[in-house]
Amino acid sequence: MKKVLMLFDKKEKNKLLLIFFMMIVAALFETLSIGVIVPFVGVITNPTIIQEQAFLSTLYEVLNFQSNKAFIVFTVVLLLLVFIIKNLYLLLYNYIQYRIVLNQQVKLSTQLFGEYLTKPYTFHLQRNTAELLRNVNSEVSTVFQGIVLSAFQLITEVLITVCILFLLIASAPTATLVAVILLGSSIFLFFKLFKRKISFLGKEQQIVNSEKIKWVNQGLGASKEVKVSGKEAFFIHSYRKHSLIGVKNNRFMKMLDLVPRAFIETVLVATVLITMLIIVFQGSDTTQLISTMALFAMSAFRLMPSITRIMALITGIKYSQPALNVLHEDLFTNKDQLAVQVNNLKFDVSESPVFKDSIKLRNVSYRYPNQKENSIKDVSLSIPIGKSVAFVGESGAGKTTIIDIILGLLK
Repeated sequence: MKKVLMLFDKKEKNKLLLIFFMMIVAALFETLSIGVIVPFVGVITNPTIIQEQAFLSTLYEVLNFQSNKAFIVFTVVLLLLVFIIKNLYLLLYNYIQYRIVLNQQVKLSTQLFGEYLTKPYTFHLQRNTAELLRNVNSEVSTVFQGIVLSAFQLITEVLITVCILFLLIASAPTATLVAVILLGSSIFLFFKLFKRKISFLGKEQQIVNSEKIKWVNQGLGASKEVKVSGKEAFFIHSYRKHSLIGVKNNRFMKMLDLVPRAFIETVLVATVLITMLIIVFQGSDTTQLISTMALFAMSAFRLMPSITRIMALITGIKYSQPALNVLHEDLFTNKDQLAVQVNNLKFDVSESPVFKDSIKLRNVSYRYPNQKENSIKDVSLSIPIGKSVAFVGESGAGKTTIIDIILGLLK
């Protein structure tokens, strides 16, 4: 959570608070749409309840209804209106949520691209371009869609589930408690079995994505050398090998998306049936019995997709977590050093060197990061203005290193 919040500035965090507030309202709307089912079923099955209950009888008199049938038509329209308002609000809530998060995704991918461009040349010598491409193009979207959006949806579904459970506890506490124990233990068992496998697949898929980009980049980028040496099959085989690993991982995750639905549906049906038996054996009157059973049936109908989504979202967040670690490391590790590097790039043109007669190196030595020996040592040379020179030597003699020093890429 701390790593995710670091991806948002103060202004963006205020927008997250707005989403959270709208999330609570969405959960209350969902609960209200289910809660109104009980009085509606009660009125339909036993119209005399209109005069027996204080709230309904007051409403009946204030609105001056002439018959129970007219009042029932009113309740039908009211029920329909509640669902229309709820669904319109949910559309607005999701639009705002997607807009805020996806705009931040563009901002962060641009920021990450900028970080890579402003890092020193030695950084690019040590990092594979395929990894940087993967991070900018896919890891940022994985974090925002696989973790941030999923987290918002997860919290929304949890709030809806909790609100509906409170509603059920108020109506039938014993039956609800049995249902919670059955469902809770089943979900816990599911994640206990698959937790480690999901984390492993997330890390492996990250490596596979990078390798696929690498083989495509190298194969197409060096097409002349590949054709001359006849190595097409080597690059095709390497790409195919990692693609098959990626497909295997995706297949497992797709099946894991389907398993919760079948699993929860079976457990939920069993739970509802057991709950119905408990309600029946508690010996309620017919009207209350039908209303309570209707409430549980409607709640089960709404909770099944919620619980299925909760399980799928937790799985997705766990699977996407390695992407967050990579993004966090490249954006926030050694941030002070990065700031110094960026500031060093902003130089005044008047302070830049002016070459009057030649470019000169005096006793220049250079050692690459994490190397024990110098690539070049005590090199001195002079290149007169207007002249062309050739650097000649065997592979590894330091020709490229000298040129990179002259260009200012290596310091």
